[in-house]
Amino acid sequence: MPTGSSTHPNILVTGHVAPGFEDVREEFTRNFTERDDQGAALAVTLDGELVVDLVGGTADKRTGRRWDHDTLQMIFSGSKGIMVTALLLLVDRGAVELDAPVARYWPEFAARGKGGITMRQVVTFTARMPAVAARLAQEDLSDPESMAKLLADQGPEADPRAEGILYGPYAAGWIVAEVVRRVDGRTLDRFFAEEIAGPHGLDIHFGITPELAHRIAYTEYGTGFRDQFTGYFTSEDPLTQRIWQNPIPFPEDEGIWNGPDRRYSLIPAANVSGSARAFAAFYGMLAADAVRPEGERPLILSRALLDEAAAPYVKKTDQLIDVPMVYGGGGYRLRTKERPGPDGNSFGHDGAGGSANQAWPRAGVGVSYVMNRLIALGPDDKRAASVLKSVAAAVSALGRGAGA
Repeated sequence: MPTGSSTHPNILVTGHVAPGFEDVREEFTRNFTERDDQGAALAVTLDGELVVDLVGGTADKRTGRRWDHDTLQMIFSGSKGIMVTALLLLVDRGAVELDAPVARYWPEFAARGKGGITMRQVVTFTARMPAVAARLAQEDLSDPESMAKLLADQGPEADPRAEGILYGPYAAGWIVAEVVRRVDGRTLDRFFAEEIAGPHGLDIHFGITPELAHRIAYTEYGTGFRDQFTGYFTSEDPLTQRIWQNPIPFPEDEGIWNGPDRRYSLIPAANVSGSARAFAAFYGMLAADAVRPEGERPLILSRALLDEAAAPYVKKTDQLIDVPMVYGGGGYRLRTKERPGPDGNSFGHDGAGGSANQAWPRAGVGVSYVMNRLIALGPDDKRAASVLKSVAAAVSALGRGAGA
Protein backbone atom coordinates (compact mmCIF):
# COMPACT_ATOMS: atom_id res chain seq x y z
CA MET A 1 0.00 0.00 0.00
CA PRO A 2 1.22 3.52 -0.69
CA THR A 3 2.58 5.09 2.46
CA GLY A 4 4.12 8.37 3.35
CA SER A 5 3.13 11.81 4.57
CA SER A 6 1.65 15.07 3.35
CA THR A 7 3.09 18.22 4.87
CA HIS A 8 1.84 21.77 5.39
CA PRO A 9 2.96 24.33 7.97
CA ASN A 10 2.23 22.81 11.38
CA ILE A 11 0.41 19.83 9.78
CA LEU A 12 1.67 16.31 9.26
CA VAL A 13 -0.57 13.65 7.72
CA THR A 14 0.81 10.14 7.91
CA GLY A 15 -0.42 6.64 7.24
CA HIS A 16 -1.25 4.51 4.23
CA VAL A 17 -3.90 4.12 1.56
CA ALA A 18 -4.46 1.21 -0.79
CA PRO A 19 -4.08 1.74 -4.54
CA GLY A 20 -7.10 3.63 -5.80
CA PHE A 21 -7.56 5.58 -2.57
CA GLU A 22 -4.84 8.19 -3.16
CA ASP A 23 -7.41 10.99 -3.57
CA VAL A 24 -8.74 10.20 -0.13
CA ARG A 25 -5.38 11.16 1.37
CA GLU A 26 -5.48 14.48 -0.45
CA GLU A 27 -9.04 15.19 0.69
CA PHE A 28 -8.16 14.33 4.28
CA THR A 29 -5.16 16.69 4.08
CA ARG A 30 -7.45 19.47 2.86
CA ASN A 31 -9.39 19.14 6.09
CA PHE A 32 -6.33 20.65 7.77
CA THR A 33 -5.30 23.14 5.12
CA GLU A 34 -8.77 24.41 4.21
CA ARG A 35 -11.36 23.25 6.78
CA ASP A 36 -9.80 24.07 10.15
CA ASP A 37 -9.13 20.55 11.46
CA GLN A 38 -6.87 20.40 14.52
CA GLY A 39 -6.25 16.67 14.92
CA ALA A 40 -8.06 13.79 13.23
CA ALA A 41 -7.98 10.25 11.90
CA LEU A 42 -9.67 8.51 8.98
CA ALA A 43 -9.91 4.74 8.63
CA VAL A 44 -11.73 2.62 6.07
CA THR A 45 -12.08 -1.14 5.88
CA LEU A 46 -13.16 -2.96 2.72
CA ASP A 47 -14.11 -6.62 3.21
CA GLY A 48 -12.27 -6.47 6.50
CA GLU A 49 -9.04 -5.08 5.03
CA LEU A 50 -7.78 -1.69 6.20
CA VAL A 51 -7.54 0.28 2.93
CA VAL A 52 -7.33 3.78 4.43
CA ASP A 53 -5.44 4.46 7.65
CA LEU A 54 -4.58 8.15 8.00
CA VAL A 55 -3.87 10.43 10.94
CA GLY A 56 -2.87 14.04 11.16
CA GLY A 57 -2.51 17.14 13.25
CA THR A 58 -2.36 17.63 16.99
CA ALA A 59 -4.04 15.39 19.57
CA ASP A 60 -3.45 17.74 22.49
CA LYS A 61 -2.98 21.45 21.88
CA ARG A 62 -1.71 21.95 25.43
CA THR A 63 1.34 19.73 24.97
CA GLY A 64 1.69 19.62 21.20
CA ARG A 65 1.29 15.83 21.18
CA ARG A 66 0.75 14.58 17.64
CA TRP A 67 -2.17 12.40 16.64
CA ASP A 68 -1.03 8.84 16.02
CA HIS A 69 -2.73 5.58 15.15
CA ASP A 70 -3.29 4.72 18.81
CA THR A 71 -4.94 8.04 19.68
CA LEU A 72 -8.41 7.66 21.19
CA GLN A 73 -11.18 10.19 20.60
CA MET A 74 -14.54 10.59 22.32
CA ILE A 75 -17.37 10.52 19.75
CA PHE A 76 -20.24 12.04 21.78
CA SER A 77 -23.57 10.96 20.20
CA GLY A 78 -21.70 8.56 17.93
CA SER A 79 -21.77 6.51 21.13
CA LYS A 80 -25.42 5.72 20.42
CA GLY A 81 -24.49 3.45 17.51
CA ILE A 82 -22.16 1.47 19.78
CA MET A 83 -24.74 1.43 22.59
CA VAL A 84 -27.58 0.02 20.49
CA THR A 85 -25.29 -2.68 19.08
CA ALA A 86 -24.71 -3.95 22.62
CA LEU A 87 -28.45 -3.99 23.23
CA LEU A 88 -29.07 -5.74 19.92
CA LEU A 89 -26.66 -8.50 20.89
CA LEU A 90 -29.03 -9.29 23.78
CA VAL A 91 -31.92 -9.18 21.30
CA ASP A 92 -30.12 -11.66 19.06
CA ARG A 93 -29.66 -13.97 22.04
CA GLY A 94 -33.35 -13.83 22.90
CA ALA A 95 -32.82 -12.04 26.21
CA VAL A 96 -34.53 -8.80 25.12
CA GLU A 97 -37.34 -8.06 22.67
CA LEU A 98 -37.44 -4.67 21.00
CA ASP A 99 -41.23 -4.49 21.03
CA ALA A 100 -41.50 -5.56 24.65
CA PRO A 101 -42.20 -2.94 27.31
CA VAL A 102 -39.16 -1.63 29.11
CA ALA A 103 -41.02 -2.56 32.31
CA ARG A 104 -40.77 -6.25 31.46
CA TYR A 105 -37.08 -6.03 32.33
CA TRP A 106 -37.29 -3.10 34.74
CA PRO A 107 -40.64 -3.14 36.58
CA GLU A 108 -40.13 0.21 38.30
CA PHE A 109 -40.06 1.89 34.89
CA ALA A 110 -43.82 1.38 34.54
CA ALA A 111 -44.53 4.16 37.06
CA ARG A 112 -46.56 7.20 36.07
CA GLY A 113 -47.97 5.87 32.83
CA LYS A 114 -44.84 4.41 31.21
CA GLY A 115 -45.91 0.77 31.28
CA GLY A 116 -46.43 0.60 27.52
CA ILE A 117 -43.17 2.23 26.41
CA THR A 118 -41.10 -0.28 24.44
CA MET A 119 -37.38 -0.74 23.97
CA ARG A 120 -37.77 0.08 20.28
CA GLN A 121 -39.40 3.39 21.13
CA VAL A 122 -36.53 4.24 23.48
CA VAL A 123 -33.77 3.66 20.92
CA THR A 124 -35.66 5.45 18.12
CA PHE A 125 -36.49 8.51 20.26
CA THR A 126 -40.23 7.95 19.94
CA ALA A 127 -40.80 7.09 23.64
CA ARG A 128 -41.54 10.65 24.81
CA MET A 129 -38.61 10.25 27.22
CA PRO A 130 -36.00 12.70 25.92
CA ALA A 131 -34.50 13.78 29.24
CA VAL A 132 -34.50 13.56 33.02
CA ALA A 133 -37.13 15.93 34.40
CA ALA A 134 -35.43 16.48 37.76
CA ARG A 135 -32.88 19.27 37.86
CA LEU A 136 -29.35 18.01 37.20
CA ALA A 137 -25.83 19.33 37.64
CA GLN A 138 -22.93 18.52 35.30
CA GLU A 139 -21.48 15.98 37.73
CA ASP A 140 -24.76 14.01 37.83
CA LEU A 141 -24.22 12.72 34.28
CA SER A 142 -21.56 10.29 35.45
CA ASP A 143 -23.97 8.33 37.71
CA PRO A 144 -26.02 6.15 35.33
CA GLU A 145 -27.89 4.19 38.00
CA SER A 146 -29.09 7.36 39.72
CA MET A 147 -30.15 8.78 36.37
CA ALA A 148 -32.04 5.57 35.62
CA LYS A 149 -33.94 5.82 38.89
CA LEU A 150 -34.96 9.39 38.13
CA LEU A 151 -36.23 8.34 34.70
CA ALA A 152 -38.20 5.46 36.24
CA ASP A 153 -39.85 7.82 38.70
CA GLN A 154 -41.02 10.41 36.15
CA GLY A 155 -43.84 10.42 33.62
CA PRO A 156 -43.50 10.61 29.82
CA GLU A 157 -43.15 14.02 28.21
CA ALA A 158 -46.61 15.65 27.86
CA ASP A 159 -45.63 18.46 25.48
CA PRO A 160 -47.35 17.85 22.10
CA ARG A 161 -44.03 18.43 20.33
CA ALA A 162 -42.93 15.07 21.69
CA GLU A 163 -45.08 13.36 19.07
CA GLY A 164 -42.87 11.46 16.61
CA ILE A 165 -39.14 11.86 17.16
CA LEU A 166 -37.99 13.94 20.11
CA TYR A 167 -34.24 13.60 20.39
CA GLY A 168 -32.30 14.00 23.60
CA PRO A 169 -28.57 13.64 24.29
CA TYR A 170 -28.53 11.26 27.28
CA ALA A 171 -31.77 9.64 28.47
CA ALA A 172 -32.01 6.78 25.97
CA GLY A 173 -28.53 5.66 27.01
CA TRP A 174 -29.41 5.50 30.69
CA ILE A 175 -32.52 3.44 29.92
CA VAL A 176 -30.60 1.01 27.69
CA ALA A 177 -27.79 0.67 30.23
CA GLU A 178 -30.24 -0.11 33.03
CA VAL A 179 -32.01 -2.77 30.95
CA VAL A 180 -28.67 -4.37 30.04
CA ARG A 181 -27.68 -4.39 33.72
CA ARG A 182 -30.95 -5.94 34.85
CA VAL A 183 -31.08 -8.56 32.09
CA ASP A 184 -27.43 -9.58 32.00
CA GLY A 185 -26.11 -8.58 35.41
CA ARG A 186 -23.18 -6.66 33.99
CA THR A 187 -22.92 -2.93 33.43
CA LEU A 188 -23.11 -1.81 29.81
CA ASP A 189 -19.41 -0.93 29.64
CA ARG A 190 -18.38 -4.32 30.99
CA PHE A 191 -20.86 -6.18 28.77
CA PHE A 192 -19.56 -4.44 25.66
CA ALA A 193 -15.93 -4.97 26.64
CA GLU A 194 -16.39 -8.68 27.33
CA GLU A 195 -18.82 -9.60 24.57
CA ILE A 196 -17.85 -7.37 21.63
CA ALA A 197 -14.70 -5.26 22.04
CA GLY A 198 -12.56 -7.91 23.72
CA PRO A 199 -13.35 -10.88 21.47
CA HIS A 200 -12.82 -8.78 18.33
CA GLY A 201 -9.79 -6.84 19.55
CA LEU A 202 -11.55 -3.49 19.22
CA ASP A 203 -9.98 -0.46 20.90
CA ILE A 204 -13.41 0.98 21.84
CA HIS A 205 -14.44 1.92 25.37
CA PHE A 206 -17.50 3.17 27.25
CA GLY A 207 -15.35 5.47 29.33
CA ILE A 208 -11.60 4.91 29.48
CA THR A 209 -9.49 3.85 32.43
CA PRO A 210 -6.86 6.25 33.83
CA GLU A 211 -4.19 4.00 32.30
CA LEU A 212 -5.39 5.08 28.83
CA ALA A 213 -5.44 8.80 29.57
CA HIS A 214 -2.14 9.43 27.80
CA ARG A 215 -3.69 8.22 24.54
CA ILE A 216 -6.90 10.23 24.44
CA ALA A 217 -7.15 13.41 22.41
CA TYR A 218 -8.00 16.72 24.04
CA THR A 219 -11.37 17.86 22.71
CA GLU A 220 -11.71 21.56 21.88
CA TYR A 221 -14.48 23.83 20.64
CA GLY A 222 -13.87 25.30 17.22
CA THR A 223 -14.79 28.87 16.37
CA GLY A 224 -18.56 29.20 16.41
CA PHE A 225 -19.26 25.69 17.70
CA ARG A 226 -21.26 26.80 20.73
CA ASP A 227 -22.94 29.60 18.77
CA GLN A 228 -25.15 27.07 16.96
CA PHE A 229 -26.64 26.08 20.31
CA THR A 230 -27.17 29.58 21.72
CA GLY A 231 -30.91 29.50 21.14
CA TYR A 232 -31.24 26.16 22.93
CA PHE A 233 -28.88 26.96 25.79
CA THR A 234 -30.59 30.29 26.58
CA SER A 235 -34.20 29.51 25.64
CA GLU A 236 -37.03 30.14 28.09
CA ASP A 237 -39.15 27.40 26.50
CA PRO A 238 -39.75 24.76 29.22
CA LEU A 239 -39.31 21.76 26.88
CA THR A 240 -36.07 23.13 25.50
CA GLN A 241 -34.85 23.75 29.01
CA ARG A 242 -35.66 20.18 30.08
CA ILE A 243 -33.69 18.65 27.20
CA TRP A 244 -30.93 21.12 26.33
CA GLN A 245 -30.26 22.96 29.60
CA ASN A 246 -30.42 20.11 32.10
CA PRO A 247 -27.47 20.39 32.15
CA ILE A 248 -26.14 22.20 29.07
CA PRO A 249 -24.35 19.49 27.02
CA PHE A 250 -21.53 21.79 25.93
CA PRO A 251 -20.88 24.35 28.69
CA GLU A 252 -18.54 27.26 28.12
CA ASP A 253 -15.62 25.37 29.64
CA GLU A 254 -14.47 22.75 27.11
CA GLY A 255 -12.35 21.27 29.88
CA ILE A 256 -15.41 19.54 31.33
CA TRP A 257 -15.40 17.02 28.47
CA ASN A 258 -11.69 16.44 29.07
CA GLY A 259 -11.99 15.89 32.81
CA PRO A 260 -12.14 12.61 34.75
CA ASP A 261 -15.94 12.75 35.26
CA ARG A 262 -16.48 12.52 31.50
CA ARG A 263 -13.52 10.39 30.52
CA TYR A 264 -13.61 7.68 33.20
CA SER A 265 -17.33 7.27 33.90
CA LEU A 266 -20.15 5.59 32.00
CA ILE A 267 -22.34 8.03 30.06
CA PRO A 268 -23.82 5.46 27.66
CA ALA A 269 -25.13 7.75 24.93
CA ALA A 270 -22.23 10.19 24.91
CA ASN A 271 -18.76 9.14 26.13
CA VAL A 272 -17.58 6.22 24.01
CA SER A 273 -13.93 6.67 23.01
CA GLY A 274 -11.90 4.72 20.50
CA SER A 275 -9.49 4.82 17.60
CA ALA A 276 -10.60 5.37 14.02
CA ARG A 277 -9.14 1.97 13.14
CA ALA A 278 -11.35 0.32 15.73
CA PHE A 279 -14.55 2.15 14.77
CA ALA A 280 -13.97 1.32 11.09
CA ALA A 281 -13.36 -2.34 11.93
CA PHE A 282 -16.49 -2.43 14.11
CA TYR A 283 -18.73 -1.01 11.42
CA GLY A 284 -17.01 -3.11 8.78
CA MET A 285 -18.06 -6.21 10.72
CA LEU A 286 -21.64 -4.96 10.89
CA ALA A 287 -21.58 -4.17 7.16
CA ALA A 288 -20.51 -7.77 6.49
CA ASP A 289 -23.13 -9.16 8.86
CA ALA A 290 -25.85 -7.09 7.16
CA VAL A 291 -25.38 -8.94 3.85
CA ARG A 292 -24.32 -12.32 5.23
CA PRO A 293 -26.25 -15.34 3.90
CA GLU A 294 -29.03 -16.43 6.22
CA GLY A 295 -27.84 -19.02 8.70
CA GLU A 296 -24.14 -18.15 8.39
CA ARG A 297 -22.51 -17.36 11.72
CA PRO A 298 -22.24 -13.58 12.19
CA LEU A 299 -19.30 -11.66 13.52
CA ILE A 300 -21.49 -9.50 15.79
CA LEU A 301 -25.20 -9.48 14.83
CA SER A 302 -27.35 -11.76 12.72
CA ARG A 303 -28.48 -10.86 9.21
CA ALA A 304 -32.12 -11.22 10.22
CA LEU A 305 -31.79 -8.75 13.07
CA LEU A 306 -29.80 -6.23 11.03
CA ASP A 307 -32.44 -6.40 8.28
CA GLU A 308 -34.80 -5.03 10.91
CA ALA A 309 -32.41 -2.81 12.86
CA ALA A 310 -31.08 -0.94 9.82
CA ALA A 311 -34.39 -0.67 7.94
CA PRO A 312 -36.26 2.65 8.25
CA TYR A 313 -38.63 2.59 11.22
CA VAL A 314 -39.43 6.25 11.80
CA LYS A 315 -38.85 9.30 9.61
CA LYS A 316 -39.83 12.57 11.24
CA THR A 317 -38.61 16.09 11.80
CA ASP A 318 -37.85 16.70 15.45
CA GLN A 319 -40.36 19.47 16.21
CA LEU A 320 -38.13 21.08 18.82
CA ILE A 321 -34.82 21.39 16.96
CA ASP A 322 -36.33 21.25 13.43
CA VAL A 323 -33.98 18.55 12.17
CA PRO A 324 -35.27 15.72 9.93
CA MET A 325 -34.19 12.30 11.22
CA VAL A 326 -34.56 8.69 10.17
CA TYR A 327 -33.98 5.86 12.63
CA GLY A 328 -33.81 2.17 11.85
CA GLY A 329 -35.81 -0.30 13.88
CA GLY A 330 -32.84 -1.04 16.12
CA GLY A 331 -31.78 2.54 16.82
CA TYR A 332 -29.18 3.19 14.11
CA ARG A 333 -29.30 6.60 12.46
CA LEU A 334 -29.97 6.28 8.72
CA ARG A 335 -29.79 8.61 5.76
CA THR A 336 -32.83 10.83 5.37
CA LYS A 337 -33.18 9.31 1.90
CA GLU A 338 -31.56 6.14 0.58
CA ARG A 339 -29.70 6.65 -2.68
CA PRO A 340 -27.61 4.72 -5.22
CA GLY A 341 -23.93 4.28 -4.54
CA PRO A 342 -21.74 2.45 -2.04
CA ASP A 343 -22.84 4.56 0.94
CA GLY A 344 -26.49 4.85 -0.03
CA ASN A 345 -27.78 2.45 2.62
CA SER A 346 -25.34 3.37 5.36
CA PHE A 347 -26.14 3.11 9.05
CA GLY A 348 -24.39 4.15 12.26
CA HIS A 349 -24.64 7.38 14.23
CA ASP A 350 -23.04 10.78 13.83
CA GLY A 351 -21.49 12.67 16.71
CA ALA A 352 -21.59 16.30 17.81
CA GLY A 353 -18.89 18.43 16.30
CA GLY A 354 -18.37 16.43 13.12
CA SER A 355 -17.44 12.75 13.62
CA ALA A 356 -18.86 10.05 11.33
CA ASN A 357 -18.84 6.31 11.96
CA GLN A 358 -20.78 4.16 9.53
CA ALA A 359 -21.39 0.75 7.99
CA TRP A 360 -21.89 0.61 4.22
CA PRO A 361 -23.40 -2.86 3.66
CA ARG A 362 -23.79 -2.48 -0.08
CA ALA A 363 -20.02 -2.13 -0.49
CA GLY A 364 -18.70 -4.14 2.48
CA VAL A 365 -17.21 -0.97 3.98
CA GLY A 366 -16.70 0.32 7.51
CA VAL A 367 -15.64 3.95 7.79
CA SER A 368 -14.60 6.21 10.65
CA TYR A 369 -13.66 9.86 10.71
CA VAL A 370 -12.92 11.21 14.18
CA MET A 371 -11.51 14.56 15.23
CA ASN A 372 -10.92 16.66 18.33
CA ARG A 373 -12.01 20.11 17.12
CA LEU A 374 -15.79 20.44 17.27
CA ILE A 375 -17.26 22.63 14.53
CA ALA A 376 -20.85 23.79 13.98
CA LEU A 377 -23.14 21.41 12.11
CA GLY A 378 -24.03 22.36 8.55
CA PRO A 379 -22.24 24.43 5.88
CA ASP A 380 -19.52 25.49 8.33
CA ASP A 381 -18.27 21.90 8.61
CA LYS A 382 -17.52 19.99 5.41
CA ARG A 383 -14.81 17.77 6.88
CA ALA A 384 -16.67 14.46 7.21
CA ALA A 385 -18.80 14.97 4.11
CA SER A 386 -15.73 15.70 1.98
CA VAL A 387 -13.71 12.68 3.03
CA LEU A 388 -16.70 10.32 2.89
CA LYS A 389 -17.52 11.52 -0.62
CA SER A 390 -13.93 10.81 -1.64
CA VAL A 391 -14.07 7.34 -0.07
CA ALA A 392 -17.34 6.61 -1.88
CA ALA A 393 -15.82 7.66 -5.21
CA ALA A 394 -12.82 5.38 -4.67
CA VAL A 395 -15.03 2.44 -3.71
CA SER A 396 -17.28 3.05 -6.74
CA ALA A 397 -14.24 3.09 -9.02
CA LEU A 398 -13.48 -0.42 -7.80
CA GLY A 399 -16.94 -1.49 -8.98
CA ARG A 400 -18.31 -1.89 -5.47
CA GLY A 401 -21.73 -0.89 -4.17
CA ALA A 402 -23.18 0.65 -7.32
CA GLY A 403 -26.70 -0.69 -6.81
CA ALA A 404 -29.68 1.04 -5.29
